[in-house]
Amino acid sequence: MESVNEGGLPSLFLLQLLTLKIIQYSSLIIPVSLFFGILVSLNRFYVSNEMLIMKLGGFSCKAISSVLSKIILGTTMIVMLFNFFVTPYAINLRSYIEHKILYEQKIYSLQEKNFNQNNNGSKIVYISNKNKIEPNNIFIKSKNKESVRIDISSGLESSDNNNLTLIDGMSYLYKPNDGLSYTKYSSQNIQLSNQVPDKIDNDIDSKSILDLLKINSVASFQESIKRFSLIIATFILGYMAIPLSHVNAREDKYRNIFTAVLFYFSYIILINILSKSFDNKIYVFLSLMNLHLIYLYITYKFYIFFNQPG
Repeated sequence: MESVNEGGLPSLFLLQLLTLKIIQYSSLIIPVSLFFGILVSLNRFYVSNEMLIMKLGGFSCKAISSVLSKIILGTTMIVMLFNFFVTPYAINLRSYIEHKILYEQKIYSLQEKNFNQNNNGSKIVYISNKNKIEPNNIFIKSKNKESVRIDISSGLESSDNNNLTLIDGMSYLYKPNDGLSYTKYSSQNIQLSNQVPDKIDNDIDSKSILDLLKINSVASFQESIKRFSLIIATFILGYMAIPLSHVNAREDKYRNIFTAVLFYFSYIILINILSKSFDNKIYVFLSLMNLHLIYLYITYKFYIFFNQPG
């Protein structure tokens, strides 16, 4: 926001970066929403004793699971789509925009009677009047590592956001070693934009699952197995939330929510830790597979425990 206020970052870029940031984190937000959505909704039924009436009518955890299966499976498919394709694309696009902002020397809106600054601050342009018929007063300060240049012109032959053609002006050039020199000109072209260098993309997070599978490296395998693990975790946690929502009317109605928070975040954190802990592909695979099996077993035991009568 500060860069936008100072004019160094166009507001269009800010909106794009915010949108891409939201898309990037959607693959984490969606599983959280599913898990706590099921947990809080069913917890409310238990607190109001509606779930007790449903269970007396033969509605068990398994029956509830079958009803919610479509939501859990649908959400898992959406998470898979985001993890495999949408999120990497958003990361790649955001990285390209940041690269463009960093290296592009462009003034996006050349306004009259304003100090217009380009992205990297190397040029400051002030134009009193862009009308070619009336007299103009133009001030341009350009700086780089070697020198500082100031152009003061009384006329403007043509202008756009990429170039200015100045007439009847003076150019002052200051170099620390050579001192100050000046040149009078009748016509001078000033370039306001540059060619952005190509971006070399080595970020493993910005590659789709198809690209990752083509790369034969430990890092690509770690990222691939991590994405698969987050999808599996969404599925398991969706079903785990159903028995975890169980609360007795005589108990603290929020106690199960704190327990669920512990299970959820420990699962996600362990996935991130284990996917980066080993340099051997087999160890990475086995560690994450055992983690999923443990949480699947815990979910199974929850269903057995909360389906017991009484």
